[in-house]
Amino acid sequence: MDYARKTLIFFSIFTGVGVIALLAALFVHLPDGYRMGFISGIAGGFICTGTIGIIISALLMKNPKRAAEIELGKNEERTQLIRMKINSAIYRVMLYLESLGTLVAGLSGYKELSITLAALLIVQVILYIGFLSYYAKKY
Repeated sequence: MDYARKTLIFFSIFTGVGVIALLAALFVHLPDGYRMGFISGIAGGFICTGTIGIIISALLMKNPKRAAEIELGKNEERTQLIRMKINSAIYRVMLYLESLGTLVAGLSGYKELSITLAALLIVQVILYIGFLSYYAKKY
């Protein structure tokens, strides 16, 4: 039950951020193209995802046995190991894809995109090294 309540609170906040973004897009002066992208991208994504999450959380709260099974499955050692391996594989693949994107954008003449992707790569590598050294000392 605790898992379902935490999930409900998280998705309520998520939906609230979407509503705030929608109100900001409607009432704050923004350029027209930016306003439409803001509404459809940020507000729409947050509101849709948050609403679906609230519905799922409410259904879990009505079925505490199912919520307990899901929480137990998330905390199981095998599931955590699989999740760690998946995260590592995704990080590695995304690093290569962002590197390729940086190279292609740079060669195609998209200077701003290339610099942005390169900055993201640098931040990712710095964070990776930071977390690696932190967890190496901790464990």
